[in-house]
Amino acid sequence: MHKALVKYFKQRSLYSQAELDWCQALSQETDQKIKTAQEELSNEIQQISAFLQSLTDDSTTTDDAGVNKQASPDAAGSND
Repeated sequence: MHKALVKYFKQRSLYSQAELDWCQALSQETDQKIKTAQEELSNEIQQISAFLQSLTDDSTTTDDAGVNKQASPDAAGSND
């Protein structure tokens, strides 16, 4: 009986070690996928920020032009 238990626990130990190795490999793969996703999202956020900044820069120029149009005599005359 003792020999059977020793053999069982050795086999169980090997199986558990194999499961642990598999989980660690899966963890490393998942970690790499997360890092890749973070890098891609960071790049996308930078592009979105640049796009929004360009909209802000363009709207400032457009707003300045709109103020000049409203101050002109033609714009004031057309409002009457």
